[in-house]
Amino acid sequence: MQIEFLVEEPSTEEALRHVLPKLLGNRARYKLINMGSKYKLLQALPARLAAYRIRIAQGEQLRVVVLVDRDTDDCTALKRRLEDMASVAGLATKTRPTAQGQFYVVNRIAVEELESWFIGDAAALRQAFSSLPVIDASKGIFRNPDNGGSWEALHRFLKKHGVYKSSYPKIDAARRIAPNLRIQTNRSRSFQVFVKGVEALLV
Repeated sequence: MQIEFLVEEPSTEEALRHVLPKLLGNRARYKLINMGSKYKLLQALPARLAAYRIRIAQGEQLRVVVLVDRDTDDCTALKRRLEDMASVAGLATKTRPTAQGQFYVVNRIAVEELESWFIGDAAALRQAFSSLPVIDASKGIFRNPDNGGSWEALHRFLKKHGVYKSSYPKIDAARRIAPNLRIQTNRSRSFQVFVKGVEALLV
């Protein structure tokens, strides 16, 4: 089986480059496709899903994971939009499987951005940046990683402790933090929902 992951930008691609080998092991091959932006991903998705439908109908052992940031969007409306695109393309999703329970597409949303996944693993942050103090996961942005888990929030915390004092380089941060992320103990709910969605494809 091959799983194709459609992502919206380079830092997510970089993060998944480190996360997926740990998550998938030898159970599936994968391909990361960076669509360039959330807008471009959503614009191109209907045609791409239609093409996947043809490949799957021809017998290809192919599955698809679509991952976008929530940003300021309504999460329910964004998820519905993704699900509707798959339905129009004729592809069953984890949320809307066939009568037999089959599905080919998993739509997932990072709430509110990829950085919430980093905030969800305080130990990974400290491994990436040795200048950070011990982090109390019950306080501040760490209490609920998916509530205000934006790159700005993470940058403010890192800057306070001498990391990335000017701009926040998203790709470099992903390259440093993502290799340390632990699959089972990450406290970001959207990360765990992503993991469960991928796992469901492998059953």
